[in-house]
Amino acid sequence: MEEDFYFSKKQFIKGLKMPKSIDGLMMKRGDVSLAKINGEWKKYTESVPRGRKPLSNHDDLVLIGYGNDVEIEREKLSQEQIENLIIEMENNH
Repeated sequence: MEEDFYFSKKQFIKGLKMPKSIDGLMMKRGDVSLAKINGEWKKYTESVPRGRKPLSNHDDLVLIGYGNDVEIEREKLSQEQIENLIIEMENNH
């Protein structure tokens, strides 16, 4: 199935800040969604079937690419990596 892949910095930061319970400890979510589009790994926050409107309505949502049978991975991050990414993304506003 062919899909469109979108990225929103606001949605990405919100997702990183989302709490997750690990053994009773509240921590920030520790994964990033990646899609291999045209041979390049890119972060994405949403994917939808080709031609459909994205579900989110963030004003900074952009189409980053599309493809058929695109490779998808989830990259696990440490809490330190999450904190650094949040700071980096918020500073690049």
